[in-house]
Amino acid sequence: MIDSLRSKALIAVDPNARHSATVLSASGAAAGRLVLARFHARQACGHAESVTELVFAFPPGGAAGRSTPPSHVPVVALLDAQPFVGGAGTPAAALARNAALRLVTLVALRADSTSGTPVALLQALALDADQASDAGEVVPLFHGASSRYAVGFRARFVRAADTVLITGVAVTDTALHGVSWAVRPQRARLVGGMISAGARRYSLRGAVAGEGGGTLLLIDAIADVNVSDSRAIALDAVTRNVIAEQPLALRCP
Repeated sequence: MIDSLRSKALIAVDPNARHSATVLSASGAAAGRLVLARFHARQACGHAESVTELVFAFPPGGAAGRSTPPSHVPVVALLDAQPFVGGAGTPAAALARNAALRLVTLVALRADSTSGTPVALLQALALDADQASDAGEVVPLFHGASSRYAVGFRARFVRAADTVLITGVAVTDTALHGVSWAVRPQRARLVGGMISAGARRYSLRGAVAGEGGGTLLLIDAIADVNVSDSRAIALDAVTRNVIAEQPLALRCP
């Protein structure tokens, strides 16, 4: 295959055995059937290495149900696990906008206080998963006596003469009792509005019910300097283990 890709930019293969896999998205976990594999040569998709593109089919209105991902949304496929179907977790009640903004702000301030003397936010945060800075998102998680939420954030702080970005993903209730860090707070100095090579901004895209009753968080880890280093990650909300990841910023022909 590698030798063939040296002379061809794209090779498409119709798999003989119809392999099934679990495809995760903000809609849930859906079992899909592999119907086509496309192999792209190096650089063809804006990535330094060759890229494998897998095309899955889902039962129309059948077993996948509402968990089938819509078009043009981030997805992560679990290729080595037994296929399973699940909704997007068992959610707590969604927060009103003002309550969600308050929770994102409190979590960002808590993250700042873990690494030194806390300082003020550069500006108020917004609810926007696509905004690079001064923003965050709240995803309802476990329903029980104390409702829990996953909170992603990208907040700018001014410390001395520097502007720094603090980013991460927390799991908490609205009172910040028992905060746990799915992605521990990371601090990056901003130069020209960009974080340095090797640093990442974390954006929370959703949550899905994992196999065995666990919860997986769908997170975008976004690199500023080398966009091809960005990843879409499926992360266990409790153990923080990365279940699956794939390049995020691919543009395949």
